[in-house]
Amino acid sequence: MTKIYRAVVRGQFHDLTPEARATLAAEAEDHTVFRSAFTPEGTLTYDERLHFFNVRHELRERGDDGPGALAAAATERALALVRERLDARGFGYKDLKVTLTDMASVWE
Repeated sequence: MTKIYRAVVRGQFHDLTPEARATLAAEAEDHTVFRSAFTPEGTLTYDERLHFFNVRHELRERGDDGPGALAAAATERALALVRERLDARGFGYKDLKVTLTDMASVWE
């Protein structure tokens, strides 16, 4: 079984260094909601206040353990991808929350 999910990971920036804050501010125009999309690599969205952010992913999960297990795997993968991305850039964060949509359920 293969499931396609859209995951939105929401969180808050936290303990940003002056360098991280300057980088985010300089790139803010490229991360507006008007440029966001659900992609495998994820789209980071935030505004110039540098308080809240979200990352949108489209994830495909395969397995025979049932839809609940696939949804749990997609949730964990979305969190891991966001943590890796923000950690790699040196951006502090807290309060990550995932909203997951099974795209097959959209047409039910």
